[in-house]
Amino acid sequence: MFWNLVSNEIISEEWQPNVHLQAFADDFIFVISEPTGGKLKATAHAALTKFQLWTDKLKVSTEKSTTILISRLVSGPRVKWDNQIIKRSTSLKYLGVIIDNKLNWADHLINMKTKLTHLRQKITRIAGTNWGLNKDLRKRLYKTVAEWMILHGAAAWAYPLSVRQSRLLNSIQRKFLLNITGAYSTAASAAQQVIEGIIPLHIKAEEEEAYVRTDRLRKTSNYNNINFNPNNYENGTTSTKFHPAIFQLEDRISLKKQSLPVPGLNIYTDGSKIEDKIGSTFCVMEEDITK
Repeated sequence: MFWNLVSNEIISEEWQPNVHLQAFADDFIFVISEPTGGKLKATAHAALTKFQLWTDKLKVSTEKSTTILISRLVSGPRVKWDNQIIKRSTSLKYLGVIIDNKLNWADHLINMKTKLTHLRQKITRIAGTNWGLNKDLRKRLYKTVAEWMILHGAAAWAYPLSVRQSRLLNSIQRKFLLNITGAYSTAASAAQQVIEGIIPLHIKAEEEEAYVRTDRLRKTSNYNNINFNPNNYENGTTSTKFHPAIFQLEDRISLKKQSLPVPGLNIYTDGSKIEDKIGSTFCVMEEDITK
């Protein structure tokens, strides 16, 4: 909460229309768009100068900072911090998602394939096709760990999903299917998916993309040639109703009666389970008199 109060100052700053500042914890990222390289350099310099004034008492790691140019330009402007040039890369990692300068998400999916290959090898060491953990546990590990690892950030990289990405996702899933079913390596993936009731990974990614864009990002999404409009769905509830910077204690804790009881009998119930013992209680009130 203290860091939210500190970072709220720079997040609340007025930026140029083509400058967007995004932050998660202490990781900041600028997204700057301009039609020419000259304007891009000037806008980036102005944005970083304002940001540098705010970080006067903070330390920014230039070694971990990276710039990426998403453009047809062969060479873009050099970005400096304290007269030190920030290194440029063809891809960068932000919040677990690798963004490449071509926006084809190839680096991200290849990286995830490597991670999941190592995960599958570890699972194989403790559970082969006919020994170790039973099939149900191997299936559960896939659905609760491996599947959600690959689906992280699907709202970005699976919109839309290319044929090449679909093939790569199917190749990742196939290794896990063979471990779950214990089938021969020549067995068709589609047959194993039907037998185990496992949705093809590329379809699962498209479902996740449509859900996140519609329900969380509140954007129109298309899945299986069906348009999903966020206005047709209710907003999800969240425990945080306002920014911590405008936190008021009286807004969260109050000893005042919030609502009057309904005329007549008002019955309140509760129950709990502790150490395999279940208990319940109830309270009957009539005109604020407990009976």
